[in-house]
Amino acid sequence: MKFLLASYALILSLGVISLISGNHYFANIGGFLSAIGFMLVFFKDRPDDESEQQIKMRRYWYIVFATGILFSLIFGSFWNTHMGNMEAR
Repeated sequence: MKFLLASYALILSLGVISLISGNHYFANIGGFLSAIGFMLVFFKDRPDDESEQQIKMRRYWYIVFATGILFSLIFGSFWNTHMGNMEAR
């Protein structure tokens, strides 16, 4: 549970730092970490007889990584005017 909370705090802090500093790279790093985490949790081999605790923790991991991808979209991609070398005119 501590690792889950630390990951959530890291992703949220990257999003907030991106919001405060105006630098979209921090949010993109958080989104990248979340995408990797999503793949690790989703494609992990699960036993046939999972306990309720394991199912609940997997759901919590999905929520953490979905928050990171959402922050990456909001604070990273939508504010990034330099993507594809397109300047705002």
